[in-house]
Amino acid sequence: MANCLVQLGCPSNRVRVHHLGVEVGRIRFQSRSWQGGPLRVLLAGSFREKKGFPDALEAVGRLSKDQPHIEITIIGDADSDQRSQPEKARILAKLKEHDLLSKTRMLGYQPHWVLFEESYKHHIFISPSLTAKDGDTEGGAPVTLIEMAATGMPIVSTTHCDIPSVILHGKTGLLAPERDIEGLLEQLRWFVGHPTEWEEMSKAGRSHVDLEFDVVKQASRLRDLYLSLKLN
Repeated sequence: MANCLVQLGCPSNRVRVHHLGVEVGRIRFQSRSWQGGPLRVLLAGSFREKKGFPDALEAVGRLSKDQPHIEITIIGDADSDQRSQPEKARILAKLKEHDLLSKTRMLGYQPHWVLFEESYKHHIFISPSLTAKDGDTEGGAPVTLIEMAATGMPIVSTTHCDIPSVILHGKTGLLAPERDIEGLLEQLRWFVGHPTEWEEMSKAGRSHVDLEFDVVKQASRLRDLYLSLKLN
């Protein structure tokens, strides 16, 4: 987002990046582990092209050829937006194409607490955001990614918008370029092949959120930023 402002003509020395904040202190951290058996994958978001759900399901579908015991949960649904129903059709088509319908729970929209409750039952969160054909983007960093990282869940996402500031590739999670299904599959396979390294990455993810996305710390930083502008 900061880069976009600079490209529009704002002097770079007048731009400051201030991260979003979440209530980290209220989010329980739980390292995930997987020792074979069903691999549970979670997706969450509105059915919009920018969320990349068909790409996620294509990658998971290909992974299921090697790891047949996959279970998927999708939180979210289509709504009144005219772009939403066609995206739902694409999502359902991907599930059918890879014979994943019987392995998928589609919970629709749920209260915030249900997302957290479900997150602790799953191994991997996949959220491959992208720039839609009509230009729709995340705009910044999806709050759900920050929250899921705080819970300790291994994350696969993309280099879209500000996501690389939340998920540090190779340290707190794994990223692929936008619309790169092979890249998503590669990152999923890395997690499958390195379950003993999940804990270290999960702890790094929580530490990063604690440091950069805690709403209490961010409120203090924003106050200091406003005060510095007033003084100048």
